[in-house]
Amino acid sequence: MIPEVSNGEGDTAEERGEVHFLAAIVDELIRRLVHTGAMTQGDANAIESAVADRLGTSPRAW
Repeated sequence: MIPEVSNGEGDTAEERGEVHFLAAIVDELIRRLVHTGAMTQGDANAIESAVADRLGTSPRAW
């Protein structure tokens, strides 16, 4: 188990680990949806752009 170490903003290493795990799952799901043809690369880019806008970050290209 990861020790509960706060970064001073209320986040713990365990919470950050969970967020990274969930992000990796989403990345893999989108890759598989594009690979199987269930989603186009344009769809994936549109989703990435919408999320980046919401978070105030730069979108990645799929």
